[in-house]
Amino acid sequence: MAVSTVNSFITRVTEVLVGLDAVKRPAPGGTRPGQAVRVLHVTECWGSGVASAVHAYVEATPDHEHWLLMAHDAADPLLGEDRLLKGVRVFSDGHLARIRDVAAAYREIRPDVVHAHSSYAGFYVRSCPPVPTGRIVYSPHCYAFERTDVALPVRYGFRLAETLLASRTGVVAAVSPREAELAARLRGGQRVVYVPNVVPETPAAVEPREPGDRPGLVAVSVGRVCAQKDPAFFAAAARASDESVRWVWIGDGDPALRRVLQDAGVVVTGWLAREEALALLGTADVYVHTASWEGAPISVLEAVGAGLPVVARDIPALRSLGVPDLVTTPAGCARAVADLGDRPRREEAVRRLAGALAGQHTSGLQADRLAHAYTLVTGAA
Repeated sequence: MAVSTVNSFITRVTEVLVGLDAVKRPAPGGTRPGQAVRVLHVTECWGSGVASAVHAYVEATPDHEHWLLMAHDAADPLLGEDRLLKGVRVFSDGHLARIRDVAAAYREIRPDVVHAHSSYAGFYVRSCPPVPTGRIVYSPHCYAFERTDVALPVRYGFRLAETLLASRTGVVAAVSPREAELAARLRGGQRVVYVPNVVPETPAAVEPREPGDRPGLVAVSVGRVCAQKDPAFFAAAARASDESVRWVWIGDGDPALRRVLQDAGVVVTGWLAREEALALLGTADVYVHTASWEGAPISVLEAVGAGLPVVARDIPALRSLGVPDLVTTPAGCARAVADLGDRPRREEAVRRLAGALAGQHTSGLQADRLAHAYTLVTGAA
């Protein structure tokens, strides 16, 4: 994104905030304790981790009425929204059109909570004057200013926009301790609730294999093939590894980055249904996570649920979650994967990872924290 685009983005944000100060629309009345609420989820990046997170939030609060306003790429697999949600709406093209879509959805659905997921959705919702500040819950799922694929001036622009929009946020529902810390820094006194992602129930992990069951190891990653996930790091690790290791990427995305993976000998499966992806994950020996920036990757938690050890890149979000044994280079990643060919080491790695993550990422804790965030914005005591 060009610096001029970022400057235009900031100008638009400033204009919106000035307009909101002039309008001063009152928020609707609060809900009663224990009363079901109507939630409008808004996201422009439906797919992969955000879709899984929203899916989990809906399942965690089954007494509430959930609606979804989304931008949907036909390549992104859906997760049964028609079963879980009261209704689904699709965004128009264009930023201003999407702000108008938020306004229309708010007027027609009259939600008690508007829950924005990801940076652009946060911009659309908080730039929409009809939506009262006191009804907005915002989950960045990784702030855009954490990106490492854009120039520093662009990252600065994203941070400035988030700082300005913080005054239009009822509650930040952060997905990691790192994200909660960043939210608190943006604006003193901003209400922040850490809502952890969940270690999901997955198909039973394959029983540990005895030596000789199968030659070599299978190392798997899951997610969109995009700059954030840094498939080039994964490809470099595959090149640096022993030929006996089979490297697999479950997902799809940017064609050029997909070729980078395939040229390194990585098998790219394309998008699979969630059940198929989890079943394939359960047949692997090790999960590898190479993203260069993150919120709180659900794929790592899915690996924990599948009973797999994880080799992950050393980034702030994963450090804040307590993921052990992080690596810094592709060569180090390849060595860590090779070390897990030893069964006792693999079993110890699984125990250490589960001990660090499983107890802090339960559905009960997520439901409690999410309920607290919604209570803060609905006024229920």
